[in-house]
Amino acid sequence: MKSAAPILTIKPEALPEGLRELARVLGDTDALRLIGLHGGARVSVPKKAREDHPLRMALGAVAFERLVDEYGGETIDLPKGDAYLRELRHSQVRQCREQGLTVDETAEATGYSRRHVINILGGDANGADTFTIDMFAEPDSDPVNHAGQANDPFGLGSRRA
Repeated sequence: MKSAAPILTIKPEALPEGLRELARVLGDTDALRLIGLHGGARVSVPKKAREDHPLRMALGAVAFERLVDEYGGETIDLPKGDAYLRELRHSQVRQCREQGLTVDETAEATGYSRRHVINILGGDANGADTFTIDMFAEPDSDPVNHAGQANDPFGLGSRRA
């Protein structure tokens, strides 16, 4: 079953300053598309919008017109935005969990691997973290005897010296 990933709400205050300015001019989706394609690069914006310009093909006519109106004739340094985009996708994984999607459904919906979804959730795949020992928990008063088990295959742990 292919589950749809939740629609994300972009928090403008969480955006880096350069990306916030692009989002103001282009809108959230087109700003993220532009930095996804050219983030970290220097881009020359033409003075006039041509139909065959690569930025127009990448952004679409309306967003490209807005970019030319605001920055026409300028060269702009696009922010990288990797950290923000990563946090946005991680937020999407957490939202999937809140909606009750399984780890496999979340992986399919977000394009991450099952293992990476578990890592993002902090090892919390089934509602309880089974990978981490609580270092502040009180020790068990009745220790478990592991004699004859995988970590003591010869049963030497049960012998008293």
